[in-house]
Amino acid sequence: MTGPINSPLHHPRRGMMVLVALIGLAAVSHGVIFVRLAGDTPALLIAAARVGIATLVFLPFALHGMQGSTRAVPPSGLVLIGLSLVSGLFLAVHFASWIESVQRLTIAESALLVSLSPIWVVLAEIGLGRGRPSKGVLIGILLCLVGLILIGWDGLRTPEGDPVGLFLATLGGMAMAGYLMIGKHVRQYLGTSQYVTLCYGSAAVTLILAGLVMGVSASGLDRQAWLAILALGLVSQVIGHTSYNHSLGRVSPIFVAICLLGEPIIGGLLGMVYFDEAIPAMTLLGAIPILVGLWFAIRAEMGRTD
Repeated sequence: MTGPINSPLHHPRRGMMVLVALIGLAAVSHGVIFVRLAGDTPALLIAAARVGIATLVFLPFALHGMQGSTRAVPPSGLVLIGLSLVSGLFLAVHFASWIESVQRLTIAESALLVSLSPIWVVLAEIGLGRGRPSKGVLIGILLCLVGLILIGWDGLRTPEGDPVGLFLATLGGMAMAGYLMIGKHVRQYLGTSQYVTLCYGSAAVTLILAGLVMGVSASGLDRQAWLAILALGLVSQVIGHTSYNHSLGRVSPIFVAICLLGEPIIGGLLGMVYFDEAIPAMTLLGAIPILVGLWFAIRAEMGRTD
């Protein structure tokens, strides 16, 4: 915690971090399977348990990493801790608004609006004076959005959502963008375990408080629901989101946001494997531009020289 850790001495080459982000994509995409297995478990309970489990997993590693180094924290140490906690608030807002939007909108409407996070990241980067993304990244974003529209075409032709749901879905995408951008900055100084412990812990506390206010109860859950929640925390959060956060030490938040657009494809494949659900024809069609878009984004990320 004595200074930037974004150097060849502290990070493997960018290609390895790209691979880590893609592993994160595969793990996060399992989330829909675990949520399905959790049955009628309240959404806020699922979200709070997800980040709470991850916090408990990483807390010992974070404490160990701080031993003997607390006096070496730079003057900006408190700021970094504060930013990590704010990142957790963004994550909590993302989960809460996304879950509520799914209950108010068609899946197509919610998925498309929440998945606009790469656009918000690009606009924020430009607004902060960090320059425009490369042509390859812009092409990748455009192709991925075309794919998402194709996947959700049937639902988008006959919109059913109310204005509140549309706002919440949009807010979920913005919150994800903020979460990724703050993570990129803080990960230059804090190790992965320290950052995610603060971030996930902040999100867990926020979601637990929201659940208490709304009267959410954990009573009555069966064994399958608890196992599904545990798997969601260990796979989708500990492996999935942490892979994203680890890769942010080397790759751009725009690239990670683009990776998230691959979730509908992998989620559809997993539904076929685990539940024998047929993949809709429009999903297969939409997968083509999304995969091509991811390829453009990977090429652009690998070509960066910073």
